Amino acid sequence: MRKEVYSGDGRRLAVEISGDPGGSPVFLLHGTPGSRLGPAPRPMLLYHQQVLLITYDRPGYGPSDPLPGRRVAHVAADVAAIADALGFERFAVVGRSGG
Repeated sequence: MRKEVYSGDGRRLAVEISGDPGGSPVFLLHGTPGSRLGPAPRPMLLYHQQVLLITYDRPGYGPSDPLPGRRVAHVAADVAAIADALGFERFAVVGRSGG
């Protein structure tokens, strides 16, 4: 399921959610280049592992708005904004490659 969430500074972030709706939230940060639609575990595996997987397009990728001058560390604020919008107080984060 695709959602749009807004960052603390008003940028649009494209978010993809899959897996077990009642599962533990896990953010998967895509590599560079990449997108929220990159390689991920199959939804059925996520469901069996009780994982709700959240991926998003980092600034300037896909429909997410760019953030001129962004640094890798900016991802923390975006993940926090998405977690807040989705109502998660606790979650895990996994990254691959440039993620």
